[in-house]
Amino acid sequence: MNISKKQQGYIILLIAVFSWSFSEIIVKLLHSNIGVLTLSVFRFFIGSLFLLSILIIRKDFVGLKKIILNNLPIFLISSCFALGFSNFIYFLGITYTEANIGAAIYTTYPIWITIYSIFILNEKDNLKFKFLGIFFGVIGTIILITKFNFSGFISTEYLIGNLLVLLGSIIWSLYSVLGKKIQFSNDEITNYSIKFAMLSSLFACIPLILFLIFSPELKYFFNYHPDEWFWVLFLGIICTGVGIWLLFEGISCLEVSKGMSFAFFKPIFATILSFFILSELPSPILIISIIIIIVSIFLINKNPKNQHRLFYIISQDRSN
Repeated sequence: MNISKKQQGYIILLIAVFSWSFSEIIVKLLHSNIGVLTLSVFRFFIGSLFLLSILIIRKDFVGLKKIILNNLPIFLISSCFALGFSNFIYFLGITYTEANIGAAIYTTYPIWITIYSIFILNEKDNLKFKFLGIFFGVIGTIILITKFNFSGFISTEYLIGNLLVLLGSIIWSLYSVLGKKIQFSNDEITNYSIKFAMLSSLFACIPLILFLIFSPELKYFFNYHPDEWFWVLFLGIICTGVGIWLLFEGISCLEVSKGMSFAFFKPIFATILSFFILSELPSPILIISIIIIIVSIFLINKNPKNQHRLFYIISQDRSN
């Protein structure tokens, strides 16, 4: 069976989203012993080293300097700001709000990605269905994460935390869009997805290290048990290195706004993984959320051309 390039993109992004779904579970496992800043530095640095090892095996370093220097302002914004700084803002916000409320707010990033894609990448196809699908996707995700407990969204106690998480989501949304924009100007570079993911992960460490230097977490750096190191390495290699690599591999085959709709599967995967890793029982609400999210992804990825063609065929049959 032949798989089209577009279908390959969807499959790759689905695997990428699955790899991201371990992140919150690992943070939950380690948060009492490893600070969020330390985890952030480790995840990006280890991820970049893993991707560098792949380039060493492939003996392909052509274009690394070009990716940075030919797009320096955009590259620094996407890596240091949109990837690194946004991660710090998100984790900081989570400490000032309820974890489930923060996670629900953060999943609004498909909205911001779609808006950025309109202006930066000129992705204006099927906007009505995209925004309708995003609406359903956000609703389905919020229902799954909060279990219909919405009080935390309007609580003044969590206002600062909620705003920080929302800001983190808005900033992070720039990352994939700017990354694809850089790809347009470096289309001839081989293994671009690996190279950009490696470089951006490495540069994402810069703002995080600056924050870490002035953090009390610094004195506990490297002082962890072997089982904790296993999950740190898993977070860096699988969730970050492989995840970011597959993200850019996937969106190279299709529109960013459409491909990133698969991110709505992340809380579903996380809920299922929590059952196996943390023994947290999923609620019946999971089924409702899955249905809503599948509908949302269908709407976002709906092809209007096929719809117009169908109407044309019907009208021709009626006229005959």
